[in-house]
Amino acid sequence: MKIFVCIDDTDNLDSIGTGELLENMMCEASLNNLCSSGMTVRYQLFIHDDIPYTSHNSSMCCNAQTDNLDALTKFCEDYLEANSAEGSDPGLCILTDDDSLDYTPLIDFGRRAQREVLTKDEAYSTALAFGKDVHLSEHGGTGGGVIGALAGAALRAGKEEGRIKGKLQPVPGKTEWTSDEFSKMFGVQSFTDEEGREIKEPLSFVFMHPTKLIYKGGLVTSVIVNENGRLMPKPKIKKAKK
Repeated sequence: MKIFVCIDDTDNLDSIGTGELLENMMCEASLNNLCSSGMTVRYQLFIHDDIPYTSHNSSMCCNAQTDNLDALTKFCEDYLEANSAEGSDPGLCILTDDDSLDYTPLIDFGRRAQREVLTKDEAYSTALAFGKDVHLSEHGGTGGGVIGALAGAALRAGKEEGRIKGKLQPVPGKTEWTSDEFSKMFGVQSFTDEEGREIKEPLSFVFMHPTKLIYKGGLVTSVIVNENGRLMPKPKIKKAKK
């Protein structure tokens, strides 16, 4: 069966990030023949003084397939309890990926989590309405991570915009690309400009700097910008610390 797996609030300032923890967890689950997993998408949630978070208040969600949901769920629960950082409040959500389901209440919750302070009770009551199609559990501390975990899974199920974890690196010796070449090499399904408008015509551009892809409308998307008269995927360069 197809599912979404989302975790939140698993780190502290000295630990690996939630996205890396999710990928490590799913890799180990795969090695144990419990699942295969896909790309990880980061969803930005509401920044507010009443919401505890480490740095950015974002949840991480990946898609996966499994033939043994109960065993995978138990594995993820145990993994979070053993590997989440000291002082964190981990939450886990596993959501059935089924186009026949009406995700509207979940998506509404996810969108609210991007602009409002929500509670654990609201998360659990929202999940409860979906019965066995939503697993929601807390694994340490206050367990407040269930809010972000449910929100991230809901936003992913609703094909809402998020940032795909990781960077694309330029290919040595090749700077000139067409959109068709770029799509075939990196699995890009759509191109937009910085305002989010889809670019449908064929493109020629340079790829010289690391870039991040986004997940938008269910598609792996590259944002194309004009830098000093040259089209290129939007650069993502790590800034030096002051």
